[in-house]
Amino acid sequence: MSLSGGFVAGIRAGLAYNTFPLMNGHIVPPGMFVLEPWHLNFFSNMATVQFDHRLIAWLLAVLVPWFWVRVRRAPVSPRARLAADLLLGTLVLQIALGISTLLLAVPVSLAAGHQAGALLVFTAALLAAHSLR
Repeated sequence: MSLSGGFVAGIRAGLAYNTFPLMNGHIVPPGMFVLEPWHLNFFSNMATVQFDHRLIAWLLAVLVPWFWVRVRRAPVSPRARLAADLLLGTLVLQIALGISTLLLAVPVSLAAGHQAGALLVFTAALLAAHSLR
């Protein structure tokens, strides 16, 4: 997710589609995969880069709560439960920051908070992985 966010920030793709959940009225925005060669779209096409970032966010929005439920039901240490709680909490914060940043047309303070949130989510994921070893 952090790498995808770097591409979004790098080409300022957050300025192109400032609606949520749809991208200017589309689930899949027009203009994806128009660059040649095709692989450049993943790095240089605003529609593709932002779509990929959103897709990863949706994937995490499903997988992290599923992981949290699994950890809460498993016989694990209190530290592992806390790590799962932190992962879920940081992801909720990160998604809220991302949507707010997008809808408000990328104010620098929110954008910086969203980038910092990526580090928090990554740190919480590392803590969860380490706690479950």
